[in-house]
Amino acid sequence: MSFIIFLAAAGVGGIILYADYRFHEIKKIHAKHLVKAAPPGQPFNVLLVGSDSRAFVDNPTQVRAFGNGSDAGGQRSDVTMVARFVPATKSVTVLSIPRDLWVHIPGNVTDISGMNRINAAYNSGPDLLVQTIEEDLHIPINHYISVGFPGFLGMVNALGGVTMDFPTEVKDAYTGLDVTTPGCQVINGTVALQLVRARHLEYKDAEGYWEYDGLSDFSRIQRQDAFFRAVLAKVNASITNPFAINGFISAAVGNLTIDDTMSEGDLLHIATEFKGLASSHLVTETLPTTSYVTDGGADVLLAAQPYAARTIAAFNRIGEPKAKPKPATPTTPTTAPPLADSAVSVDVLNASGGGLLATDTARSLRQDGFIITGIDNAPSVLAAGDPSEIFYGPTGLPAARTLADALHGKVTFVPEPGLSGGDVTLWVANATLTVTTTTTTTTTVPGAPTTTTTIPADVYTNTQPEPWNPFPCTLGAPAATTTTAGHAAPPRRGSPKRSG
Repeated sequence: MSFIIFLAAAGVGGIILYADYRFHEIKKIHAKHLVKAAPPGQPFNVLLVGSDSRAFVDNPTQVRAFGNGSDAGGQRSDVTMVARFVPATKSVTVLSIPRDLWVHIPGNVTDISGMNRINAAYNSGPDLLVQTIEEDLHIPINHYISVGFPGFLGMVNALGGVTMDFPTEVKDAYTGLDVTTPGCQVINGTVALQLVRARHLEYKDAEGYWEYDGLSDFSRIQRQDAFFRAVLAKVNASITNPFAINGFISAAVGNLTIDDTMSEGDLLHIATEFKGLASSHLVTETLPTTSYVTDGGADVLLAAQPYAARTIAAFNRIGEPKAKPKPATPTTPTTAPPLADSAVSVDVLNASGGGLLATDTARSLRQDGFIITGIDNAPSVLAAGDPSEIFYGPTGLPAARTLADALHGKVTFVPEPGLSGGDVTLWVANATLTVTTTTTTTTTVPGAPTTTTTIPADVYTNTQPEPWNPFPCTLGAPAATTTTAGHAAPPRRGSPKRSG
């Protein structure tokens, strides 16, 4: 997160020489398992790590806030994300990897290698974490960035805090989070750090009782997503304020670590491409997982297959050049075979006039295996109550029908001569259009109907927002209507707490 913000800050005109000075203050490390970066203009992946190291703790105040080496010795990747940057569409997709994912860590590192939680790999340094992600999850990593607790706190304070709306009171005894006043408010670096670290959150329900949010890291990932969007809004608003940006960079450079293959020219080039990143061009998703108890009795998570593999495959294809379509074989509409979801490339546009409908729809379509080629606002707005629209080319009707089969809600088909092959464009008219996340198999019995199987209830994709989690807001804007009613979720770890 801090990496992208730093790039936005570094992209301000007229500070190239200053950026050169600051660049040399950033700590560099060598990670031999990084994959060579793609040519300029091509997509690339950056491993983003939030380190939980307490090595900086040297006074009683910091001990109270963060603990010390005796509480949590060494270091773990408290936050592990892979961000895929696509210069062609000026978009960033962030895949969160839960810290408790049970994987095989390579090498012969005592107490770390072998089957272990993925966050343990970082204790041996970033290269082992890079190697683990590449070998276990098959996600190539081109660059690496990490930030520790002090840097995170300082950068938020340098921006003057960020603005978030809390639907209800929340607290976490482990991080010290204690927000007693609901509503839209500015939070400083200390509260921000408590919020994005909280994995034992409690919230006050509509009846005034404290309830335990047992979703742990999943709910925390949602809070990190909301916080990041709030930071993007604040950075974009502060980009012309040299004092705020100077303070931000000053706090960043002393607490960031990057790989030694990332040059100053790379940073400035990326800053030019992604400066002012719009929230609609930021897509966030979580690796699908399922609960598992190890032979030793530890509660961990396993990558849920085949859903995790599909998510990763779709992630790795984002921004890749599409294969040239094969010449169409003459066929009649009644005999045209259906297309696989992965053969359909979708440009998703929000035609509702507000919200993040394109972002949310694209995330769900990608989870189903569709290739997402773009996320943006439509050039015009569809009238309220109108169906959503799927645009298709001269040979693209099968692709349009495949997309329509994955949607729940009214859609119409619109011919568009400029499209070709499996390329389609979806205009999302309103929130009533949803994606049916299913897998489809065809029976071998002649004449039998095609059956669909929904993702099992024990597989969690983290796409359902938690109504008690905060979200970005604008001070003075009309308050949003929220509720703290529950919803279907994976089994919670531990017993819910309920107190007056």
